Amino acid sequence: MSAGDIYGKTALGAQEVSNRKMKLAPRLRTMLILVDGHQPALILQEEAEKLGAPPDFLDQLLGMRLIEKIGNASSDESKAADRIAYPPAAAGDEYTRFRAAKDFMNITVVDALGIRSFFFTLKLERAGNLADLRELVRGYSDAITKGSGTEEARVFTLRLEAMLR
Repeated sequence: MSAGDIYGKTALGAQEVSNRKMKLAPRLRTMLILVDGHQPALILQEEAEKLGAPPDFLDQLLGMRLIEKIGNASSDESKAADRIAYPPAAAGDEYTRFRAAKDFMNITVVDALGIRSFFFTLKLERAGNLADLRELVRGYSDAITKGSGTEEARVFTLRLEAMLR
């Protein structure tokens, strides 16, 4: 495993994020959510350390077949994987970015707050573009802080802000 390796969720991993059938440990589940097919292992390891996730989380997720290596940050292989996952026309498409950010916000806030996320998710459903999502960042950060703590909120908010640029 190299620091530049890029991992993405498998179909099983995406299902697990949605339905929680495997009942992963909370920090391991958080790291599964953060595996997005774009961040290199080094960044994921730094985030895991901040969140208190097990240092071998990548090995655990690989062993459960929830993630797979899709490339390397410094190789042409990862660029090919990006072309497959995000076709060139859609890569910079504002709607695609909006959907990805909105889905990320929804998954993480529901994971942090459970049923208590209801009012925030109502606000989130009313958002219709990236600007609307940007206005919700502070409330999102507050909600994650309330449910999961300051460090998780910081990591998730930084990731969200990068998605909204």
